[in-house]
Amino acid sequence: MMIGTDSHTVNAGGLGMVAIGVGGADAVDVMAGMAWELKFPKLIGVKLTGNISGWTSAKDVILKVAGILTVKGGTGAIVEYFGEGAKNLSCTGKGTICNMGAEIGATTSTFGYDASMERYLRATDRSDIADAANAVKEHLTADPEVYANPEDYFDQLIEINLDELRPHLNGPFTPDLATPVGQLGEKARANGWPIQVDWGLIGSCTNSSYEDLTRAASIAKQAVDKKIKPKSDFGINPGSEQIRFTAERTAYFRYSKM
Repeated sequence: MMIGTDSHTVNAGGLGMVAIGVGGADAVDVMAGMAWELKFPKLIGVKLTGNISGWTSAKDVILKVAGILTVKGGTGAIVEYFGEGAKNLSCTGKGTICNMGAEIGATTSTFGYDASMERYLRATDRSDIADAANAVKEHLTADPEVYANPEDYFDQLIEINLDELRPHLNGPFTPDLATPVGQLGEKARANGWPIQVDWGLIGSCTNSSYEDLTRAASIAKQAVDKKIKPKSDFGINPGSEQIRFTAERTAYFRYSKM
């Protein structure tokens, strides 16, 4: 468990943690060794099946969930993602989903510890943590009967088939207005939404993993190859120095600076 003073502390749920963002006064209590208290949270289960494919990404899972729960639907609740579809997501993808749980007001979001987390820890030179986690891994996820009968355990249950999930864009004006990208043009024109993009941010605290940057870099490379110039400005914000170094070392960074 981790207590932090940022609303996106919940990112760590992508590594199987119960990580909760709090205000400064609460954090001081924790740092002073005092007990930290909260109202017992509700439990929202999100069962994921299938596999994402094409341009669909882990981010589309939380965009879909936001459309279902709205910006207040997660208030006072912990959201737990599980199922074979959850195991099929990358560790950084899980981090993105948990990070954006702040947009639905959730106390925190989390995934059970699995092989993708072990791979991530070892790839980032934290094999000692992976070894420690593996030693107690049966305690870092729910008991088998919970996932076998989720309707008996969770206060609310949502099921998403990743085989059918398509890329989404949320907004404008509110982060829970979820629209499949394929329907966006029609909806924007019908509702008078702004359609001109003046600035784009590739990265941010939410979608700044190497996996995220490679997706943007792939589009940038295709544009360079076709001699297409961007009509809007954009910035690049790698999630860490390690990600920046890896991107530059693999030449992706060059394409993203066009």
